[in-house]
Amino acid sequence: MQKLAILTLIVAITAAKFVDTHTTLAQINADPFGHVVLSAIKAHLQAQTPANEVNMLLNAVGAGIVQDQNDHDHAFELDTTTNNRIVEDLEKEVLYHQNQIAANTQLRDDTIEALAVSEEDIRVTIQDIANNEATYAREEATRNQQHETFVAKVAAIDDVIDAIDDAAKLIQHLSLGASFAQIKTKFDTLHKKLSDNTSHSALLQPVIAALTELATHGVNQKALTKIAQLLSEIRQQLVQEKATKTDVEERQAAHWAEFSVHLSNEHTRLVERKAQLEVQIQEQKDTIEDAFSWIEFHTLELENSEERLAGQQAWFAVQSQIYETQTAERTAQQEIVDRLQEHISEKLSTTAQFIASRN
Repeated sequence: MQKLAILTLIVAITAAKFVDTHTTLAQINADPFGHVVLSAIKAHLQAQTPANEVNMLLNAVGAGIVQDQNDHDHAFELDTTTNNRIVEDLEKEVLYHQNQIAANTQLRDDTIEALAVSEEDIRVTIQDIANNEATYAREEATRNQQHETFVAKVAAIDDVIDAIDDAAKLIQHLSLGASFAQIKTKFDTLHKKLSDNTSHSALLQPVIAALTELATHGVNQKALTKIAQLLSEIRQQLVQEKATKTDVEERQAAHWAEFSVHLSNEHTRLVERKAQLEVQIQEQKDTIEDAFSWIEFHTLELENSEERLAGQQAWFAVQSQIYETQTAERTAQQEIVDRLQEHISEKLSTTAQFIASRN
């Protein structure tokens, strides 16, 4: 409203060329500033001050207006420079916090995705460790069973070989002239041992039959030779069987030794991998937590910077409004001074009459 009044006054003064002097002076007198100036001129005229001193008064007033405007221009220029610097710094702060929020948000999201992968990796690794341990236990049990079976079968073969050797000694005694009666006790014991054998019953059957026939039909050299030959063949088969089983045992033992080392190494690798993943997962969780904290921090700082920026901009808008308003006022005041100087110079008597007649 004040600016509108000032602009209206300027228009009125400019249009004064087309209205009479009394109308122009009445318009000036209606303005508070014009009223004050006219009052000062009236005082000079009442004191019969020369016209040139009245002009000097108006010149001084005009110079004061110019000086005030110059001072105001300088102050506003300083305010503008300071405001631009502050706004630039605050805009940098806003941009910095926005970038930090974006960077930490991206870091948080990326790390959450990576954490999901790590947690799946450790789940698989834990399962792999369990599978490895189960495989080791199963294969070790199998190997132990293989070895126990081998030991039992070799012991059975050795028992049969011992029995065959005992039988060979008895046949040799008979071949050297010993009577059947002399060895009958050992013969009966050996015959029972061979007959009771279950591990090689089929292999021993011919020997058992030959010994039974020998005991039934009496000793003869041909029968003894046949039995001795049979015992030798059976013994060779047993020795070969033992060698075969020993070879299998050695190969199985070697395979288990190699496989167990592989399983142990794999177990060590998996356990180390699990430990690494545990550390990695904890680091990722810490990173996510830190990112959340930084996002919260920079969000608060961003709000603070934006509020300060808005406050600074609002303050400068007010200062700009004040500057524009006061500049317009001074322009209007200068127009009043210029018009009065014109009337004083050109229409002094009319002006004096108006001033004298005003309240």
